[in-house]
Amino acid sequence: LAGAAAAEVSFGGSATLGFNSNSTSGNDGFYWDANVAVTLSQTLDNGLTASATFDFDVASSNNYGSVSLTASGYVLSLTSDNYGLFFGDTEFAAIGHWASAGDMENDGFSEADGETVLRGDMSFGGWDASVSYIWDEANNGGDDTLDQLSVGASGAFGSVNVAVAYQAEDTDVGTAGGDFNPDNVFGLSVGTSFSGADVTFAYASNVTDGDNSIGVKVAYPVGPVTLTGYFVSESAGADNWGINAAYANGPIAVALDFQNDQGTELWSLQGSYDVGNGLVVYAGLDDNGDDYYVGGAYDLGGGASLLVSYADDSDGDENLDDDIGANDYQVGTTVEVSFAF
Repeated sequence: LAGAAAAEVSFGGSATLGFNSNSTSGNDGFYWDANVAVTLSQTLDNGLTASATFDFDVASSNNYGSVSLTASGYVLSLTSDNYGLFFGDTEFAAIGHWASAGDMENDGFSEADGETVLRGDMSFGGWDASVSYIWDEANNGGDDTLDQLSVGASGAFGSVNVAVAYQAEDTDVGTAGGDFNPDNVFGLSVGTSFSGADVTFAYASNVTDGDNSIGVKVAYPVGPVTLTGYFVSESAGADNWGINAAYANGPIAVALDFQNDQGTELWSLQGSYDVGNGLVVYAGLDDNGDDYYVGGAYDLGGGASLLVSYADDSDGDENLDDDIGANDYQVGTTVEVSFAF
């Protein structure tokens, strides 16, 4: 009882009510949801901090108000100033440290997507390192083993930042999500700044396939405009390159982006204007101009906000729920009010 009294228990949550006009959208008509997030924390006698976080949906229009309270996003951790052990819905080691140089075809490190992950972190002398495994649960099609070793480290030598990432090949994982890559992948990235420019060099190798990517990315500010470009030499397929010009000055922000990846061109033009008093207006062309949108977000204060948007997907290649533009607008007209507690 004394230990329980000293523990910290905190609650957070969110709620959304909206309307969408598109009959083919997953949110056609009125929709709503509510979520509660819980954090449990306790400092132990040895100075370590034990913590558990999870959340669960308490209402959803997809279930007509009847929701089974099944927890998701569960993470149990034991941490100190320099060390940490995490178990649950947490990120893999390699992807957590990797820094790419543009769109590289062979840096496909696995990303957490519903797997149960065991990861250890360490910080020492300005460097951070992590090691992780997937817990392959038998009751979800696995065999109760620790699978796919993933390792990552990042730090600095003076003004030079370095990131190293590695994952082992593992084709026998029964509980992997859609962002799991079974291949053996290795990456090395180096970044620095000089003459006002940020420069990143990176090498990534898919050892399983025998392919590699060598890339360079440069970002350079010119007044209120930041110019960014990358070029990636690919051992297989066409080379990748792209340029981006981002303007930000006072209430106005505009970004023009062009990419040519594996021979496929893609451009977008997106911008925003901060009207003031909590209102921001957004507009843009995306997906080579096949998608366009206009929207406004109004801060109502106290964690509440109002969204009004219209988006169109003329070529029908996007997920109709929320994939249009930088803010992931729904196709059709949307009016939505949300609350964060």
